[in-house]
Amino acid sequence: MTDITDVPSLFRIWIFKLVVVLDVFSRYPLAFKVFSKEPTSAELAELVNSAAVRFGKPAHFVNDRGSQFTGSAFVQTLRNLGVLQRFGAIGQSGSIAVIERLWRTLKGMLDLKARPPLSRRHLEERVDLGLFYYATLRPHQGLGGATPTEMYWRLTPAHTQATSPPRANSRDPAKAALPFDITHADEARLLPFLIPGTRAA
Repeated sequence: MTDITDVPSLFRIWIFKLVVVLDVFSRYPLAFKVFSKEPTSAELAELVNSAAVRFGKPAHFVNDRGSQFTGSAFVQTLRNLGVLQRFGAIGQSGSIAVIERLWRTLKGMLDLKARPPLSRRHLEERVDLGLFYYATLRPHQGLGGATPTEMYWRLTPAHTQATSPPRANSRDPAKAALPFDITHADEARLLPFLIPGTRAA
């Protein structure tokens, strides 16, 4: 699945176009690219083809009926790969709900409304880190607590080996030591995750 979303820069000097290619089953982001203007059918075809070369071609590919996805370059690329194209309804909320949830989650995690990007490169760096966090460090309720990386690569979800935290009212210092600590994947401290630790409660 793929889709395009707008990301305004600081003072709305530019409106960047963010595109992500997403594996629907695992929610694993396979590829992304930031464009300074509306991408062409050929540019999106190149992105999808590079994802297929790296990760293997899917049986079906889902997108809306935007002109880039119905353009000859994009359609022909899917045909050359032997992939069947499926359509959600353009402009209809919920027709491609999985990737629409990704947009809400990613923009919220990176706080793109309050902290808009300064340049295309700045946005690329933030999206790259955000997608890594989304895929690798952030458990997903829709995946039963697993991460997209665990689902895509068929790894044992880390949450199945999680340790229960100590009781809050414990008076024994040994029992009050937490088996985890909280750190962040970014300097702005927007992307928290747990690591093993023995910090006192």
